[in-house]
Amino acid sequence: MSIPEYQDHGPLQITSSLNLDNLVGKSVIVTGGASGLGKAYAQVFAKAGAYITIGDFNEQAGKETVAELAGNAQFVKCDVRNWDDQVRMFEAAVSSSPHKSCDIVIANAGIVGADDLYQLQDPSLPPVKPDLRIIEINLLGTVYTTKLAMHYFRRQKLVPERDRCLILKASVAAYVDQPGSPQQWGIRGLMRNLRRTAWKENIRVNLVAPWYVRTPILDQGIQDFLDGKGVGFATVDDTCTAMLRIASDTTVNGRAIGIVHRKEAPEGYMDLDHDDYKEGDALKEWQKVVLDTALRIVSSP
Repeated sequence: MSIPEYQDHGPLQITSSLNLDNLVGKSVIVTGGASGLGKAYAQVFAKAGAYITIGDFNEQAGKETVAELAGNAQFVKCDVRNWDDQVRMFEAAVSSSPHKSCDIVIANAGIVGADDLYQLQDPSLPPVKPDLRIIEINLLGTVYTTKLAMHYFRRQKLVPERDRCLILKASVAAYVDQPGSPQQWGIRGLMRNLRRTAWKENIRVNLVAPWYVRTPILDQGIQDFLDGKGVGFATVDDTCTAMLRIASDTTVNGRAIGIVHRKEAPEGYMDLDHDDYKEGDALKEWQKVVLDTALRIVSSP
């Protein structure tokens, strides 16, 4: 397995057929895998023959999900904000998987809401330190997962049977202005940074950005509100298919895949194609300059 340097060759072509044979025996980590989309990812990868390690703070739901997967999975209680918890999760994934490997990591853990950063207090009183729990879960947790994925990927040999695939789960809020969700832009930035360097270690990194999906993360009141606004929902099944496509096709690297209503894309997902600058855009030239200089600048003592 050799990953070439990232180059923009245009949007990923979406097809209706998938070959999942190379997922058999792979070791897959899913953070936030006890419920919602994370549980759905765990289920489809297990069905494809992979071994699943679910990291989640919800112990009861995590154990119930593992029981449903009939011996093809394990649960590790994990608060993604806690570095040591995540280390234990990765160690368990390697030690318990069939080939003692870490092949695919899905950084999925996240919650919905606005941090205290956006709460305005009385300006005549002393400032109050904000509770950044949501940013810590959604962004810091993803950074920890990314750091550990890159570490454990590099422990295993580069052979055709193994992979080094990191999938960052953000949302469409990483591409539009949505008050209260700066962490999604952070995850997008992480992908764009990593795709320029991770290939040197034969690591591929991609991002999945779902539109609104009917899962427990959106309570019924919010879903009813969105329905009233005429918002078309993306589906859990299409989100899973996109994940399987990225994981099973080892040529996919550096792309952002949007999960959308089928009126937007026949397969329910599409390459967003908004992370590379087009000809005539001044930023395209600036990007070249930055790539030629940035590594020297950040590595200087």
